[in-house]
Amino acid sequence: MATVVLPETTRTLYPFKSHYLTLSDGKRMHYIDEGPEDGEVLVFSHGYPTWSFAYRAFIVYYAAHGYRCIAMDHIGCGLSDKPSNRGYHTLRRHIHNLMECIHTLELRDITLVMEDWGGPFGLGYAVRHVTNVRRLVIMNSWAFQDSYHQRLSSLVRWMTKPGIGELLFGTLNLAFPLVMQRGTARQLSEAVLTAYKAPFRDARNRAVLYQFPRMINTSPSHPSAPLMREIEQGLAQLASIPALIVWGRTDPFFTPDVAQHWKSMLARAQGPVLLDDAGHFVTEDNPEGAIQHLDALLDVAP
Repeated sequence: MATVVLPETTRTLYPFKSHYLTLSDGKRMHYIDEGPEDGEVLVFSHGYPTWSFAYRAFIVYYAAHGYRCIAMDHIGCGLSDKPSNRGYHTLRRHIHNLMECIHTLELRDITLVMEDWGGPFGLGYAVRHVTNVRRLVIMNSWAFQDSYHQRLSSLVRWMTKPGIGELLFGTLNLAFPLVMQRGTARQLSEAVLTAYKAPFRDARNRAVLYQFPRMINTSPSHPSAPLMREIEQGLAQLASIPALIVWGRTDPFFTPDVAQHWKSMLARAQGPVLLDDAGHFVTEDNPEGAIQHLDALLDVAP
């Protein structure tokens, strides 16, 4: 598969060396590995429709503070391979891919930082490898099947309909104005929007943009439902792990009551910290605020 060439403006904002690993299914996963090799490990798991670019401020900051920062691009996203087979994108596959990345890189005693789909992917790993998880950070995400019933927005309901997603996100490439710009509390700069769009300039690379919404467990009979239920039930195993819940208060997709539900599931977690000036994409709206609270969890000296 052809390598994505990033614009110079993107490379300025994202000045990291690219690394790749080949997964057991032959797909090539791109990841960032910054900071000292022997540093405490932070693993950043992005959501939809973003890629590791979303965590650039975190990576710069924590690598400079001596942490080893790993941020992968889920298959179909960023600089990773982009299979055109829409059936590739399942919750189980993406959890397995993240698991394989962590195992292949031999990452130990990790802190998982997760937003949006990065939550189910990362927690799918965590409930299976509890002893390898040191901390959890959850930002505007979900991993519930039975304990909380999220009312989907009209946009999300439309996104899951056959043919609509292909038109909106495959042909017209509207994921970024419809999802990213709507999900942020401020106007994203042209350079930042260009960076998010860059991996998807070719329409053949956009299958993930209409398949990820279809992975949402919209009913008990949905293909994702059994695994999401397994993750949800496994959260009890994670209750003693130090955790932080950070939330963008104006998120149009996951309102603060979802954050409160997380607190009921992980009672010992810090938060939920509600950031007034942030929407769904906390990493864009207020990375400094999220980092401040993550510092407290990590006990980073000011």
